[in-house]
Amino acid sequence: MRGCDAVAAAVTAPEGDAPLSQLEYVVVDCETTGGSPARGHRITEVAAVRVDRQGRVRDEFESLVNPGRLIPRFVARLTSITDAMVAEAPPFLELAPRLQETMAGAVFVAHNASFDLRFLEWELKRGDYAPPRGRQLCTARLARKTMPELRSRSLDSLIHFYGITCDARHRAYGDAVATATVLTRLLDRAEEAGVHTWSQLEELLSRRKPRPKRSALPRSMEYPEWA
Repeated sequence: MRGCDAVAAAVTAPEGDAPLSQLEYVVVDCETTGGSPARGHRITEVAAVRVDRQGRVRDEFESLVNPGRLIPRFVARLTSITDAMVAEAPPFLELAPRLQETMAGAVFVAHNASFDLRFLEWELKRGDYAPPRGRQLCTARLARKTMPELRSRSLDSLIHFYGITCDARHRAYGDAVATATVLTRLLDRAEEAGVHTWSQLEELLSRRKPRPKRSALPRSMEYPEWA
C-alpha cells in the first residue's frame, strides 16, 4: 500500500478556508550553541527561505549570529560554526526586523518546529519583537502522518528518501533549503490523500493513531516449561 493510500480521506473544508496552493511558506532553521534557551543557549545562525506551494523562492534571508557566549566544541564540530566566525556577526536583535519581514504573513515551517520556535521566541522577547504568530507547520510531524512506510522521519532520512541534495547539512541555509524541498514533497503526499486546504491539513495532523483492539475472548493458558 502506498503511503498516501494509508492516509484517511480528509473532511470537507469549511467555507472561506485557505487552499494550500494559495499560501506561502517560510522555512526557518536555527543553529544554536545547545539544546535549550532556558539554560542560556543562543542562536549562532539563522535562515529563512520563503516559498510558494510549488517551491519557488519568493524571499530568503540568512546570517551568522553573535550568540554572546562561547560555542561548545562538539557543536562547532557538528555545524562548522566557530567562535571566530561569529565574533563580528550581528546580535540577533539587529537581524530581527529583516527576519520578521521575511516571515510576515507566511506559514511558519521548520523540521521539529518546536525547537526553532522556542529559540526564536526567547531571542525575540529580549527586544520589543513579537514571536511568530499565525499558521505553523512541522515537517517532521507532517511526515509521520503522510509517510507511514518510513521508519524514520528525520531530516536526513527524508533527504535520502527524496534524493535531495543538501550542500551544507547542519548549516541554517542548507537545512532550510532542503526542508523547503521536503515540504513540497510532503504536501504532494497530503494532496494525493485529498488534503487541499489548511483546515484539512490541521485535521490530518490532529488525528491520533488508532490503538490496536484488545480481544474480549479469554486467552488460553499455557503451561510453564517446568510443569
